[in-house]
Amino acid sequence: MSFSSEDKTVELSYPKNEAATIIMKTNLFDKFEKEWRGEDYYYLCEKGESKIICSVLFYKLNKDEQKMMVDSFDPEGKTTSPIIPFTYFMNSNLAKYEKNFAKWGEPTDDFMFKQTDIPEFEGQKVNQKNMYAYCMFGKDLFVNIHLSKINCTKQDSIVMRKVLNDLKKKK
Repeated sequence: MSFSSEDKTVELSYPKNEAATIIMKTNLFDKFEKEWRGEDYYYLCEKGESKIICSVLFYKLNKDEQKMMVDSFDPEGKTTSPIIPFTYFMNSNLAKYEKNFAKWGEPTDDFMFKQTDIPEFEGQKVNQKNMYAYCMFGKDLFVNIHLSKINCTKQDSIVMRKVLNDLKKKK
């Protein structure tokens, strides 16, 4: 699991908006399964050598969600701050198992990030690491990028963090 200038460029985009494209530089993920979930678009890769799972959700906000989440934050519609999707996706159904919460990135950046550990799940030791990146395109499209690994090592954590820190929005 090393990084080099040979890392391939993976582009993940929302099919109904060409401008909504994430660029990931990595050799960890080969083939993503893709599916529409209503107006949302979901990518999943769970068959890499590293056993790190990557999912990317392009979450299309409906008009009520736009009013509540985006318009209330920025009535003039001039921001695509990652703090908005970061806040929206903050609550986890695994919260009672999560430890070592950490966040990084600024609301003025393209992405904000968080990580959590799940050392144990329902009495079973799993040592799972979860890392997330959040961004948005326009005022109606949130992106939630999730990396996870069970039996995660410190080296795996370093690799996962590098993948997230190297994310770019296609300009």
